[in-house]
Amino acid sequence: MFIPPKSDVCMKELFRNETVLRYFVSAVLSVPPEDIRTIRLKNTFLRRRYRKQKQGILDVLAEMNDSTKINIELQVKHYAYWDRRQLFCLAKLYAEDMRGGEDYTLLKRCVSISILDFNLTGRKEYIWI
Repeated sequence: MFIPPKSDVCMKELFRNETVLRYFVSAVLSVPPEDIRTIRLKNTFLRRRYRKQKQGILDVLAEMNDSTKINIELQVKHYAYWDRRQLFCLAKLYAEDMRGGEDYTLLKRCVSISILDFNLTGRKEYIWI
């Protein structure tokens, strides 16, 4: 059975392999693979505090040894507000570990990588490869 590489199932299975995930992140972020000592998959459901609060569900969430969180999303169908959806998920990811009374310097670096099958270019604020 052939699973197309543009399917969420295929992408998630590929990134379960730590070597594939490490080299993908290395290539996209221009970080030497040997600088990524560990990278591990995390729960992809972003916590919500209230029943009616919108929950973010990510395709792949990885964390590097320096605590950088990396959200990797695959989107095949054109999504008009993709940038806003990604910003929503990134903001939730960024703030989810903060506890009351903690200093903002404890916030961890977060990176969002979108693999899109539609053109989101032409806007200067996006980096695309």
